[in-house]
Amino acid sequence: MAPLRGTGLPACLALALGLYLLPSAFVAPAPSARPTASGATVRGQVARAARGGGEYDVSDADIQAFYDETISGSGGDPPKGSITAELIVKHFHGVWDDKGTFTRYSGQWKGPPPGGIGKRDIAVGIAGLKEQMKLGKHVVKGGPGNDETQKVIDDGKGWVWLAADMSPGGLAVQLYTSVPYGKRPLLVAKRSEVDTMFEKVNWGIMDKRIDTTMGGPQVIQR
Repeated sequence: MAPLRGTGLPACLALALGLYLLPSAFVAPAPSARPTASGATVRGQVARAARGGGEYDVSDADIQAFYDETISGSGGDPPKGSITAELIVKHFHGVWDDKGTFTRYSGQWKGPPPGGIGKRDIAVGIAGLKEQMKLGKHVVKGGPGNDETQKVIDDGKGWVWLAADMSPGGLAVQLYTSVPYGKRPLLVAKRSEVDTMFEKVNWGIMDKRIDTTMGGPQVIQR
C-alpha cells in the first residue's frame, strides 16, 4: 500500500495510529463503570411510590399546621373584590336538590354597585359554604397520586376542606372530606367545628394559598 503523503507510513497504519491517539473523552464508559443507585436510594424511591403521595405526602402534622394558619385571623366574611369571595359566591350562592345537583343563583347581584358581587352576596355565599361544610355531603374524592383507585370520599380524619382547582370553565372550588392532593386548599375545619374556624379565619392568606398546590408540584395558574 502506498504511504500517505508526508508521513512515510502506509495508509492503514497511519489510520490505526490516529484512532489510538483520539482523546478518551469520546469513548463511552463500559456499562460496569457507570454509577448505580445505592440500595438505600432505591428502597427510598420504592417506599415513596408505595405511599402514593411520594415526596409530597401530607402528614397529620402538616394538616394541623395548615389549620393553625387558617385560624390566625379575625374572622368575618372575605373582602369584596377578592378572588376567594367571588369563587365562594359563584359556587355556594344557590340551591342544592336531593340528587346533589347545585343550581347557581341567577338573579342580579346586590352590589354595590347593583349587578356586581357585594357584601350581601358574599354573606349568602358564606352561609351556603358553612352549611355544606357541616353536612359534608356534596364532596368529591381526594387522596394521593393520580390513580383513582387510591382516592376516597372520606379519609376518616374528620376534616372538611375547601380547595380550588382549574376546570374547563376556569378556577373553581369544591369540598373534600379527604386530603385534596394536587389541589389548592383554601380552608380546612373539623366538621364539628366549622363555625369556630370561621370565627378566626385569616382571609389575608388566601391569595397565597390559591397559588399553592398541596401534595404535589407547585402549579401557578389562574
